[in-house]
Amino acid sequence: MSVLAGIHAIKHAFEAGQAINELLIEKGKRHPRLNELIHLAKKAGVQVSFAPREVLQRLAQGVPHQGAVAECPATADAVVGALSFEDWLKTLDMETKPLVLLLDQVTDPHNLGACARTAEAAGCAALLLPKDNAADLRSPVASKAACGALSRLPVYRVANLSRTIEKLQDKGFWTVGMAGEADASIYETALDGSLAVVMGSEGKGIRRLVRENCDQLIKIPMPGSVESLNVSVATGVTLFEISRQRSAQ
Repeated sequence: MSVLAGIHAIKHAFEAGQAINELLIEKGKRHPRLNELIHLAKKAGVQVSFAPREVLQRLAQGVPHQGAVAECPATADAVVGALSFEDWLKTLDMETKPLVLLLDQVTDPHNLGACARTAEAAGCAALLLPKDNAADLRSPVASKAACGALSRLPVYRVANLSRTIEKLQDKGFWTVGMAGEADASIYETALDGSLAVVMGSEGKGIRRLVRENCDQLIKIPMPGSVESLNVSVATGVTLFEISRQRSAQ
């Protein structure tokens, strides 16, 4: 089971048609936005229950729930859609110049959720994660930070990120790894065509084998004294620079 906590995240899930087993509303709490969730649940045929605040707090695992928690089926490899990654890749229309985000060992659920939200907002075709050493997408923290993006963005957990990069390259993707020590700047690099962007964790960056499989390494210039950006911030800078370049064409 996975859990969504908070009115905004649950509303997005209903609007996106995400599978929800049960909506729990805090007993005795009244608010028009909670009434809206109840209406959406009944419209979707989802069971609505009223539970004490303590129950919602336990399910939400510390995430502010605003009086609403949704219990959802446990996610499989793909959060959206029933295709495997390989089948999804076969159906991808390369004429659309798809953009894909790969996260290498991002273990903080808030960062993972924030990256998913940014990826969906930037128009990414999918988010790819390793099966091991990555945060749990089903956690309330990740779902809250994603703010509904996980209901609309295909997310695939893959066994081997390096091999996945090779499959993307075979399909026609140019793979770009973000690395602080790279010579090329993101602002001086043409980022058009079908792109796969690889982001690493704040502490270790991209692993060596994954880095070696990338077609190109680029960096975000940082004139200040800090050594690195939070991965969700760096993801936002990168994806929207790509979006800016594409819209300028």
